[in-house]
Amino acid sequence: MVDGPVVIALDGGAHSAHTLQWGLEEAERRDADVLLVRAWQEPYEVTPWGWYAPLGALGIDLEAQRYLDAQKEHAAAHHPRLRIQTRAIQGAVVPALLAVAEGAQLLVIGSSGRPDGSRLGSVTGHVAAHAPVPVAVVRQAPGDAPAGPVIVGVDGSAASLVAARTAARQAHSRDVPLVLVHARPTVVDPYGTHDAPAPVAPDEAGAAHHAVARLAEDLQQEHPGLRVEVEVVEDHPAHALAARSRSSDLVVVGCRGLGAFRGMLLGSVSHDVLRNASSSVLVSRAAA
Repeated sequence: MVDGPVVIALDGGAHSAHTLQWGLEEAERRDADVLLVRAWQEPYEVTPWGWYAPLGALGIDLEAQRYLDAQKEHAAAHHPRLRIQTRAIQGAVVPALLAVAEGAQLLVIGSSGRPDGSRLGSVTGHVAAHAPVPVAVVRQAPGDAPAGPVIVGVDGSAASLVAARTAARQAHSRDVPLVLVHARPTVVDPYGTHDAPAPVAPDEAGAAHHAVARLAEDLQQEHPGLRVEVEVVEDHPAHALAARSRSSDLVVVGCRGLGAFRGMLLGSVSHDVLRNASSSVLVSRAAA
C-alpha cells in the first residue's frame, strides 16, 4: 500500500513519546495521513467470565480516547501539515493491531524490553511477524548523535532484494548513506569470539562482492544522489546486522517465513535482528 495511512500504535508507556515522534517524522517523509491507535480491553477479573461480574462501566474506553486526543493535540502542534486521526480499539492488543493495520502503508510500534534482557517484547514480536503490512519497531534514539546510515542485509533472495529496495527508499528520504551487508557464516563460533564482524577484502569475496556491487549500482540509478556502501563480512548474518546496528538509526530486514503462513512469518535471521538490534528495525514486505 502506498496511499494508506501510517498507523502509530501507542500504549502510554515510557517509549510511547519516542514512538510517536518517529512515526510522525516518517509520515511527513511519506506525505501520508496518520492514524493514532490504542488498544484497550476490560481486565479479565471483571468480565462476565472472570472472577467478578462487572457492576458498571469502567471507563477504560474513555481513558484510552482521552489519551489519544492528548497525543493528537501534541502532534498537531508540532506537525501542523499532517492529517491526524485517532481510534481507540477494543480487544486483545495483537489481533486488534493486526486488524487496524489492514490497508495501512506502515505500522509503527514501540519496542518494550523484557526482563530477560531481550529488546523485543512478546506483543511487538507477534505484531512484527504477522502484520499484513510493513512494521517499524522503534527503539530509543542515541541522544543527539548525527544520523547514522540505513543498514540492510542481502543474500540474493527475493525477500532480501525487497528489503534492499525498501532500505534504499528509507536512506534516500533521510539523506543518509545506505549500507548493504552480505554476511558469510564461515567463522567458527562468531557469537563467542568477537564483537564486530570480520571484513572480507573485495578480491577475496569473489562473486558475492560483485553481485552486491551490482545491486548497489542499480539502487544508485534508481535513487540519484544516494550513497551506497558495500560490506562483505565473515559472520552469521543476524550477528553482523545486530553489530552494525550500533552505529545505525535503522536496520531493514525482509520477511520470508516458511510453512502454512508463508510470507506472514519472520525468518530466523530477521527475528534475531529484531531481538538484538540496537537501532530501530523496519520489517519490509513485498508491498513496502
